[in-house]
Amino acid sequence: MAGLLAAIGLVATAAEGPAPDFALASTSGANYRLSEYRGEVVALVFWASWCGDCREELERFERLRRTYGSVGLTVLGVNLDTEPGRAAALAGAAGIGFPVLLDQAQDVSRTYRADDLPLIVLIDRHGAIRARHQALDERDERGLLVDLRDLIDE
Repeated sequence: MAGLLAAIGLVATAAEGPAPDFALASTSGANYRLSEYRGEVVALVFWASWCGDCREELERFERLRRTYGSVGLTVLGVNLDTEPGRAAALAGAAGIGFPVLLDQAQDVSRTYRADDLPLIVLIDRHGAIRARHQALDERDERGLLVDLRDLIDE
């Protein structure tokens, strides 16, 4: 799929630009397509069960979803594990209420260049990538919140 996306010019190569569309199944079995969320601010959280910092990011984004979901924030977790059970187990243990999408072939992760986990990609209401954040320390979290609030306020 990554090759197909590259062939039609949808690979994001910078922090800004059109967000490549994708469709993935979730741990619940439902299918999700990124383009269905136009008009909302979307946070893609790329993660895996073997990533030490990922659980903290999942919990952070669950809190952000609860705070900003009513004003247009959608959070989609994109999991890179090859075993869906691991993703479901960790998401359940962390109390995650947003969809966990399974990228077992890692096509979407390659397209978004999720080389270091966790990776957070913020997409504006028009479908453009506006920011990318790696694992966050306290200062980086403030920057993420500023980016997120700016996108919600647009």
